[in-house]
Amino acid sequence: MRRIAFINEKGGSCKTTLAVNLAAYFADHGKRVLLVDMDPQGQSGKSLGFYVRDLVPNVYHLMMEPHLTAEQTIRPSAVKNLDVLVSNKLLADFPVEAATHGDRERKLANKLEGVSGYDFVIYDSPPSMGLLTTNVMLACEEIVVPVSLTYFALDGCAEIVESVERMKTQFGKAPLRIVLVVPTLYRATKLADEILEKLRAHFPDRTARTVIGYNVKIDEAQSHGKTIWEYAGWSRGAQMLESLAKELLRADPGAA
Repeated sequence: MRRIAFINEKGGSCKTTLAVNLAAYFADHGKRVLLVDMDPQGQSGKSLGFYVRDLVPNVYHLMMEPHLTAEQTIRPSAVKNLDVLVSNKLLADFPVEAATHGDRERKLANKLEGVSGYDFVIYDSPPSMGLLTTNVMLACEEIVVPVSLTYFALDGCAEIVESVERMKTQFGKAPLRIVLVVPTLYRATKLADEILEKLRAHFPDRTARTVIGYNVKIDEAQSHGKTIWEYAGWSRGAQMLESLAKELLRADPGAA
């Protein structure tokens, strides 16, 4: 089972877009997939047509209620083979509510440790480094870093690298590595090209060959609560995401 988290400590990097659509791609190709939404905005669930506001129990309850199991919380989506742990704004209370708990950093990992029957567990993370993202990092083994090609892109990557090293030293999280850095929201400008080249120089073996450009069909699909494969599988957006999904499938989880 591959446990892959989409993480960037800055917002607007397409974490949710990639997590949802790549999870759906794997599911469409016969893999059993669990998508775990750890963002209080609940956008992964929304992107799959869930009305997350009133869904109980959700991932917040799973982590906070000792006797609740993952099996009682996981929901099937409209996409065959794709199950979801949804979130909503309740999750924003987790860092405060769990602050005094001795297992606060490992609540998610502990609850999902015994989950079986999936080929992939995909995690969508919040746009900041804190207790929620720490829980994600301790529950996954591979990290994909979506990077919007803006001025501060490299700063965000550097922060992720530092956070990964901290997980290893502070928590002994040995099987944790960045497997792919994905350039996103590309537009054909001189600045974007310069940032892309710097990204490739800093991560020569891990920067994705697939560059995700802005595509209106991807946005439209999300607004309709559908994946790109359901909404516009013929589109350029679908082609880019399929190419990236294939790269992730080829990524060596044992790479340093």
